Amino acid sequence: MKRPYKKLITIKMKQSKEAHTFITLLKKNNVRITQLRFPQKEITFQLAYNDLSLIRKLRKQAKVRIAIRYSEPEVILQKDLKTGIGLILLLIIPLLLSRFIWQVEVEAQTVELEDEVMDYLQQEVGIEFPVRKSAFISDNEIRQTMMRQFREFSWVHIMKNGSKVTISPQLAPKIEPPQKPSTNQYLVAANNGVVTHFQIEKGIRKVEPNTTVYRGDVLVSGILEYGEKSIMIGAEGKVFVDYWLETSFTIPKTIKMEVLDDYGWNYKINWSEIGASIEQKSFKPLKSIVTYEPYRMFQKKTEKISEKDIESVILPLLHEKMIYSLPLESAIKAEKLLHVYADDDTVKGKVLYLVNENIAKPHLIHQGE
Repeated sequence: MKRPYKKLITIKMKQSKEAHTFITLLKKNNVRITQLRFPQKEITFQLAYNDLSLIRKLRKQAKVRIAIRYSEPEVILQKDLKTGIGLILLLIIPLLLSRFIWQVEVEAQTVELEDEVMDYLQQEVGIEFPVRKSAFISDNEIRQTMMRQFREFSWVHIMKNGSKVTISPQLAPKIEPPQKPSTNQYLVAANNGVVTHFQIEKGIRKVEPNTTVYRGDVLVSGILEYGEKSIMIGAEGKVFVDYWLETSFTIPKTIKMEVLDDYGWNYKINWSEIGASIEQKSFKPLKSIVTYEPYRMFQKKTEKISEKDIESVILPLLHEKMIYSLPLESAIKAEKLLHVYADDDTVKGKVLYLVNENIAKPHLIHQGE
């Protein structure tokens, strides 16, 4: 039993006297013919690939024109003119098409906004597809044009992926206008103190500087009295007073701290970059030849606090802590150390601060007041 041929070729030719002569020559030379067919005045059959040189020799003797194609399924590309032209077109056409932009997509928060932006790009900006990448407007021009047209945009993201451009406008966050204070109000004292100065925007002053006021006193009235008439104008502003604030502190006698001992820069020379620069004959690797980074060295210390160290060490720290705890625009005018005493483990004491602070608090005017 003969082994089946693994590689086959298909012969195709027109029916003629020369074709029958060619088939006869093949039989005389013991060339195996399979799948012999006669479709529409043509003759097709399959032969072994190993007999290809003999087939060409017999074709010349029979003076017949034949078409040869490879028939085995494992061969994907045939060695013929059509395959060559197809491969050339397969390489050239994508290369040519990649030089154009074929699609612009808009990604927005709503479908209506996407349609509005797309209509604007096509009608007002005049974007048509396809368009050459070199002729397409720049990202900066798209961004400026859209942000000038759509005031609600805070930024426009532009992403390019091959022949597709994606435009993603970002809406600016909505800023709610600050609520205006009610005009039906006056300012009262939220704390006791001595009035130092005013920053009144609206209202009638009810106290004078250097006057002692108490919590709940009316500082600025929101009603303008004119004879027997009263006009509601409201009160807005700030009233600053001085008042004494007493605080106490308790700290351990022994404090562990880290003190900055040394600082500077660490420099490192990368010798391998020098060798790479010589081999490449380029100065680019030399940009990273020297690297540096900052360093800081701390020293741990243990200090014992005594009563003598309170004014030089503890009071400045307490002063900063008090400043951060007060509202903005507040100030500490003076401070007094009342008393300090120490036991075996801790140091305790009291400090009196003279604070200047805004104590004006709005209070609604009710009917009948």
